[in-house]
Amino acid sequence: MNTIKTGLLTTTLLSCLCMLHAVQAESPIAIDSAWIREAPPATSVLAAYMTINNASESDQQITGMDSPDFRSAEIHRTVVEDGVAKMLPVSGLDVAAGDNISLEPGGLHVMLFDPQRPLREGDTATLIVHTASGAAISVQATVVRKTGDDAGHDHSHLHH
Repeated sequence: MNTIKTGLLTTTLLSCLCMLHAVQAESPIAIDSAWIREAPPATSVLAAYMTINNASESDQQITGMDSPDFRSAEIHRTVVEDGVAKMLPVSGLDVAAGDNISLEPGGLHVMLFDPQRPLREGDTATLIVHTASGAAISVQATVVRKTGDDAGHDHSHLHH
C-alpha cells in the first residue's frame, strides 16, 4: 500500500474509534464488575455477570448484548418451575433513573454461546451492551473460576 492510502486508512480507523468512544461517553449507562464464569474447555455456553448502572435522571433500556468473542450473547433470567431451573430469554432490561440492575448467578445473566477461543481464568472477553438510545457500551469481562457457595450455577441441568 502506498503512504497516502495507509495514512487515509489510519485516519479513518481513528475516526471510527473516536466516534465509538463518543457514543460510549454520551451514554448514562455504566457497567461495573463484569465477569465470566470459567467453564470446562469443551463447553459451548458460558455465563457473564455484571452490574448495570443508570446515573441519569431518566429511565434507560438495555436492548441486548453481543460480543466479538462469542457467536452470540443473550440476556436470560433463571426461573424455577416445579423444582426445575430454566433459563428464559429476556428481550430487554429497564434500568430506572439513578438505579442499577445486578446480573448475578441464579438470576439475570448473559448467556454467551460458542466462544471463538478457549477462555481460562484470568483471560478477558469483550461484551457490548446495547441501549434503546443507540449507545453501544463496550466492557472487558474477566474470566473467573468460582468455588464454594457460588459454584452451584451449573448450566448442564438447565433447560433453555
